[in-house]
Amino acid sequence: MTKKITIRFIGAAADRQNVRLSDFIAQLESIKRALRENERIVTGNDELSLDYKIVDLRHSSPAEMDLEPVYLRDVPKSLGGEVFSAFGSELRSIRKQAATTQDPELGRLQAYQEMGHQKNNVLTALQIRVGRTRVVIDDVFHGNLDRILGPDEFVSGSISGFLEALNIHNTNRFAVYPTLGPKKVAGKFGSELREQIKRAIGDFVTVEGRLAYKSWAPFPHAIEATQVLPHRPDSELPSLFDLHGTIPDLTGAESSVEFVERIRHENW
Repeated sequence: MTKKITIRFIGAAADRQNVRLSDFIAQLESIKRALRENERIVTGNDELSLDYKIVDLRHSSPAEMDLEPVYLRDVPKSLGGEVFSAFGSELRSIRKQAATTQDPELGRLQAYQEMGHQKNNVLTALQIRVGRTRVVIDDVFHGNLDRILGPDEFVSGSISGFLEALNIHNTNRFAVYPTLGPKKVAGKFGSELREQIKRAIGDFVTVEGRLAYKSWAPFPHAIEATQVLPHRPDSELPSLFDLHGTIPDLTGAESSVEFVERIRHENW
């Protein structure tokens, strides 16, 4: 099993296929994210065990580099090769057959989507080589990936979780991290909700609005917020002690023990 992945960055013809710094950095981030998503698939948990190091960097127009895994904890040394193989196999399957090799997950597919040529870069293509598998990330790859992702489907609803990752710099976006269901739901909101959102940052909330789903996904991945309803902290909720004496004559002449026993026998 291969222990190395080779990446070739093909820049624009006008740049003599040299890759620009901003594009180079962005591509490495996308590849690293995609590898991490594949690691989660291979191991079946969210605890990451791998990082990656550059063991060779060549510049011969186009630029090319080799990555090897770095083990962050005591795990089988075959893990890096398994992740590389899963990554290469799925990229090839998308490029050749317009199909994923694992159940589709939005985070992983979005990482693939950010690889290669984009509207905001001047990269011509990206080539990934894992062992004998060589895949070109080009317009054909992206077209197949778009078909796999499919369009969003919308429905009115709500999602509850912790509101975090607020971004109001030239945008109105946030993230909700539910306790059940999806790991994260991306949110956007109108300016009229800005103060409401700012007050709710870090709190457990219910966000109402228009939920976005993929047809193959059981949970929403995004919401256009129309209202944010904060939940009261546990410390402010009534306890059982607070209920004591709220209906003082409920048991009549009976003691509380006699009252409970009677109800139990009647219900039985």
